[in-house]
Amino acid sequence: MRRLRIILVAVRDLRKKRNVAIERAAALAAGAGARLELFHDLSAPVYVDAVVGTGEPLTGITREARNDALQRLERLAAPLRARGLKVDTAAVWDYPPYEAVIRRALSIGADLVVAHKHGHHRLPSLLGYTDWELLRLSPVPVLLIKNVRARPRAPVLAAIDPSHTDAKPANLDRHILENAAAVAAALRAPLHAVHVAAPWATTGAHRSALKGDVARIAGITPARTHLLEGIPDVLLPIAVRKLRAGMVVMGAMSRRGLRRWFIGNTAERLLDDLPCDLLIVKPAHFAVRLPRARRGVYYLTTMPMA
Repeated sequence: MRRLRIILVAVRDLRKKRNVAIERAAALAAGAGARLELFHDLSAPVYVDAVVGTGEPLTGITREARNDALQRLERLAAPLRARGLKVDTAAVWDYPPYEAVIRRALSIGADLVVAHKHGHHRLPSLLGYTDWELLRLSPVPVLLIKNVRARPRAPVLAAIDPSHTDAKPANLDRHILENAAAVAAALRAPLHAVHVAAPWATTGAHRSALKGDVARIAGITPARTHLLEGIPDVLLPIAVRKLRAGMVVMGAMSRRGLRRWFIGNTAERLLDDLPCDLLIVKPAHFAVRLPRARRGVYYLTTMPMA
């Protein structure tokens, strides 16, 4: 079974007294024996002309901001370490934020990225929200935290598609099930699998193959394997509410160009509708489409420089 060894938590607001993403990641780390890294990206622009004439060097300002971020991260890490968890902290100058998180996750070999969902994501393909771009581009599985209330041992639901509609890679279901099994084991939560298919596509052989696959890959019993007939956008939220699931694990693929604008995948359409946390998994050998080197400080001028 896949193991969770390193979990990166993207910490956006360092001033919050409570961070649900850290809490949820800590529960996973405790159950899996994984190491946590609390990561903050310093992506705010530094306005050059606001500093010129003050006598303070730009390097001093950026160093002071990073040190302040690290101190705040250390305060967040202290109670976790007191519970016996292994916790690292890191703050870097990089932008945009979703690229910075992906670069950091790849550099430390993270098995999972945990981030808190911000705002609503209608038409994400057009608007380019930070957490949607993180879901879309990260080769590392991303757990997007949506629920503020903790629900210990709430079921984990793996949404799979054995028919491989929309040209999804055949190995994607295996990755979904392996990741779902890993988080369910860490949380000591029951694991279910669901496949929503068109009514004309379901047969007795289809049902038997589905149950055989999930039992072989993730050890899910037939009683916890659900084959539903209809539209995923409608039936998945219903299944989540019926099972009182705390997390849905599903696959996503990055589409470019006009096809991405007009053909959103199920994960995109359900980002707001699912009433639980969402773990997005990519196919094996998913291509990383961003520079590997950090961009550093984002310098700007508030007015044209002479």
